[in-house]
Amino acid sequence: MVSAARLKRAQARLAVARPYSDKMDVVISRIVRAGGMKPHPFMAERELHTVGVCVVASDRGLCGAFNANVLARANELASRLARGQSRPTVRFAPAGRKASGHYRRRGENLLCHFPELGAQANQDLTQQLASRMMEYFLNGEADEVWMVYTRFITSGSRRVVTERLLPLARPEDGSSVGGYGYIFEPPAARLLEVLLPKYVETKVFMAVAESCASEHSARMVAMSFATKNADDMASDLTLIRNRARQSSITREIADIVGTAEAIA
Repeated sequence: MVSAARLKRAQARLAVARPYSDKMDVVISRIVRAGGMKPHPFMAERELHTVGVCVVASDRGLCGAFNANVLARANELASRLARGQSRPTVRFAPAGRKASGHYRRRGENLLCHFPELGAQANQDLTQQLASRMMEYFLNGEADEVWMVYTRFITSGSRRVVTERLLPLARPEDGSSVGGYGYIFEPPAARLLEVLLPKYVETKVFMAVAESCASEHSARMVAMSFATKNADDMASDLTLIRNRARQSSITREIADIVGTAEAIA
């Protein structure tokens, strides 16, 4: 019941945030396509020595295979990256108590960790997480940054996804901004200096918001199945108890009848 109430709030937040995120994708894509621009540092492709993987899980359990699926996908991504041509070192940045505890128990050399995410996506916390990821990328501690989280589809459907956060992909289309019917003021290069950090923050916020909604959905479904299984078990045990009681009563009656016949 608690997860159902929290899921409604998380869905409402996603319904508000998704259009903003989608429109920002369009705006950034159009600005990046502007001709004659110097590459932004967030788009710099470098030789891979260290790759950061931010794993977004939950703070609490009782949500079925939600955390296990995220951790399995993150480990799969790390193995795939480590087998690549450059064989980089993979360092994790877990967000959520379950992910943080998992990697600390394994003795991993973490980039950072955020052990408390809360029941809903917190903008201040996601800004801190995004700032850390941007800082690690700019100062060379991570040559790529990936995010692994669970995308919310419906209340009964979720999907674990992996997305490269940094460097940002540059659109292949080289068309100029003149075809869009408007001009940029200030110039596109200056706009990117302000908008790209906001864009990364938005991507991180959306990942955490999607994960929170998915967590509540997974917990609601898991507890529903747990309740059904408990009811089925109680019904089966009640039937076994009644059969045992009936058998005991039958034996007692047979003993009484046998004793009465013997006395007679």
